[in-house]
Amino acid sequence: MYETGDYVICRNGGVWKIIGVRMDAQAAGPAEYVLSAHEAHEKEMTVPEGGDEIVRKIADKETIADAIGRIPYIRTIQAPNEKTRMAFYEEAMSKYDEVEWIKVIKSVYLRRQKGIKSPEAAYAARAVQYLHSEVAILLDIPFADVENFIGESVTQNT
Repeated sequence: MYETGDYVICRNGGVWKIIGVRMDAQAAGPAEYVLSAHEAHEKEMTVPEGGDEIVRKIADKETIADAIGRIPYIRTIQAPNEKTRMAFYEEAMSKYDEVEWIKVIKSVYLRRQKGIKSPEAAYAARAVQYLHSEVAILLDIPFADVENFIGESVTQNT
């Protein structure tokens, strides 16, 4: 069960904050959670308790720091063709894991550096949204500053 104030990862929409819990008078637990989007606070949604929309709470600071420290050593996604690569990206994103998001971001970034364009940019954008939101919340820095923070952290640790 989640509580008001918890930040959670949602399957179809990134990081959200639980701003309310509506109780079910007939049952012993909550009926639904009221969520507010991390970056767009005016955007709200409700999800049923026990449903599959909420994947997990956001990571803790140690997990994020570890993932950022490992960026230079995280392997990229390699595939023989675009269809297979897209399947690998989809699989990585479905794990809702920081290291998997970094794989996607890093893979797409390096392919772009080589001048390769393909529909994989949407996966990278989604991965950036998830990862950067977690970092912004946990380290209490503006979302817009996260990319620079990660870049500086990687540079200092290599």
